[in-house]
Amino acid sequence: MTKRASIASLIPASQDIYRKIVFEIADGIIGIDDHGIIRLCNPATESIFGWQSGELLDKPLEVLLPERVHGFHQRLVAGFQAGNTEARYMGQRSATIVGCRKDGTEINLGITILRTSAAGAPMMVAVIRDISDHVRYQNDLKRLAETDSLSGLLNRRAFRASVLQSVSANVAKFSSMAIFDLDGFKSVNDRFGHDAGDDVIVRFSEVLRTSIRATDVAGRWGGEEFVLFLPNLKANEAIAIVERIRANFTSVDFNWDGHLAANFTVSAGLAFAEPGFADFSDMIASADKALYDAKRGGRDKLVSIEMQQEALAS
Repeated sequence: MTKRASIASLIPASQDIYRKIVFEIADGIIGIDDHGIIRLCNPATESIFGWQSGELLDKPLEVLLPERVHGFHQRLVAGFQAGNTEARYMGQRSATIVGCRKDGTEINLGITILRTSAAGAPMMVAVIRDISDHVRYQNDLKRLAETDSLSGLLNRRAFRASVLQSVSANVAKFSSMAIFDLDGFKSVNDRFGHDAGDDVIVRFSEVLRTSIRATDVAGRWGGEEFVLFLPNLKANEAIAIVERIRANFTSVDFNWDGHLAANFTVSAGLAFAEPGFADFSDMIASADKALYDAKRGGRDKLVSIEMQQEALAS
């Protein structure tokens, strides 16, 4: 038997191997023609997207994608078709491709696409993996790394990063920074115990979280100090929010076994900057100075400072 004959004898066997791989692999394999119509679909794809056997054939690829990403996905595919590479992983380190199951639920996907042909016609084949569990795990790790475990608010590092991100999207807007300090917190731990102190921190965090807008950024600065960034508000509007937080916390009743009901207060310093955002550290320092004045002035009050443009430019 010649070498050419022995190779030819393996072709049918190799086709059976490839067919077995396609139909039994856990990853989805899907092929579309140059019009975006599904011409190849293995059972894993149907399982990933919740379709019955054979239902996806001859349907447009868009049935597997949320409507909001149709345009984006079409641009990705067009860019790949116009390029020179034969295979490409779709998505980015910070974002995954989002798919849509038949019931409308969304899933995160890892997709590798490659260029090929079938029966003389061009075809794109995608190997698809449902990575939703991995994405949820990564998001949980990120949330744990950014969140103060007791208060549930952003920790110091994450607060700063979130404020800077907010600032970059609203460069020419008004902005305010507030720092809160729980009055007499050491005496809470001394009189009622550290569990009571934790309870006070948790309750203030709840008041803070429920008194602000979705665009505001709140965090625990450390110990009994909390920070709040208020973008796109004029001075009187920012003052109203901080005063509401102060008043809402003062009205919270604390009832611990073996002790009479108690109420606590909070002092706040607020720094307000005109359009043309001040440096993060400058705003924190100004808010901290205002807080010091509030403490020195008797506590349970708000002191605000308007940062002058001359100071910002210096």
